[in-house]
Amino acid sequence: MQKKIIALAVAALASTAAFAQTNVTIYGVADLGQAFVNVSGAGTSGASVSRLDSNSSLIGFKGVEDLGNGLKAVFQFESNVSADTNVGGLNGVRDSYIGLAGGFGTLVLGNITHPLRTMGAKVDLIPGAAGFGTMASVTGQIGGLHTGADDRAANTVAYVSPSFGGLTGTVAYINGENRVSTAAAGGVANQHAFQVAAQYDNGPIYAGVGYHKVNDSGLNATPAVAASAGENARVIRAAGTYMFPSKTKVAALIDSFKIDGAIGGVEAKRLAWSLGVSQGFGKNTIGLQYGRSGNIKADGVNVADTSSSIASLIYTYDISKRTMIHARLSRLNNSSEVNNGFYNNAVAQGLTTADGADFTGGMVGVRHSF
Repeated sequence: MQKKIIALAVAALASTAAFAQTNVTIYGVADLGQAFVNVSGAGTSGASVSRLDSNSSLIGFKGVEDLGNGLKAVFQFESNVSADTNVGGLNGVRDSYIGLAGGFGTLVLGNITHPLRTMGAKVDLIPGAAGFGTMASVTGQIGGLHTGADDRAANTVAYVSPSFGGLTGTVAYINGENRVSTAAAGGVANQHAFQVAAQYDNGPIYAGVGYHKVNDSGLNATPAVAASAGENARVIRAAGTYMFPSKTKVAALIDSFKIDGAIGGVEAKRLAWSLGVSQGFGKNTIGLQYGRSGNIKADGVNVADTSSSIASLIYTYDISKRTMIHARLSRLNNSSEVNNGFYNNAVAQGLTTADGADFTGGMVGVRHSF
């Protein structure tokens, strides 16, 4: 259980009056695993490498101040920790925001995990949806590029409604903070995005549905087509899980992505999905999940050999409520005209990849949450 304390790092910057008003929680995750990864297929190095993976290890500070009349100030600052290397220090901003909360709901400003990303993490059986083998490798990519559905939203203003028996709604606006002339490509890039979503999380049931729209995405989803202004992308995602009394969990997600307005007016889209089932027995849990991204369609015409699939076998053993041993074996297969890599902790280390590459990874690790 997280213990609310006055963080020393915050204390050094705050006044004595602030101590009396603000409760601050220090929290984090330490997750490291010994991994072996391999890449194979035509045009690849066809080799394996051993490595120590940090699976989204993090440290964070969050707090709340009671402003009276039911109004509260809330904040959070969270950072990655490179626990597997000697680089040291904190490495990259995670969920970090300031906001106000009350009977009206919650309004936050910052870098946040948005609802579509939450849906992807909720249905993934891998602890913390961290490290290689996650379903985002196919449900969050098109043609080897991230769609944005499984990435945090920077420069965001978001409103989350109060909970109505477990049902909440979210509306978010994401500032692109960029306006670049691309006259040579026929326009001006003015990237920005918005989201609307609803989620129900109560007891054994979780369900969510969301819509994400990006204007001037700059995302190139079709071969031999350069990014340009007017590339508008959208994602529609639905996800759900159910936990049976027998400790059997089932999970599913469907993701529809489309981008249009590229040079030549090409519209590209693809449909992806994932299914998972896990079974708990005592302190042990074993799970299997499978995801698939169908062929890309360009102006409604099927582009052959652009599909990909991933399967992961997962095992966890709970040493305590906060510490577990976990293991996984994952295999990502690409058709000959696509190169979707592992979404997290991608295979690199000098290994050459190419369209049609297949990725295999195995890992045993320890995860502790505090």
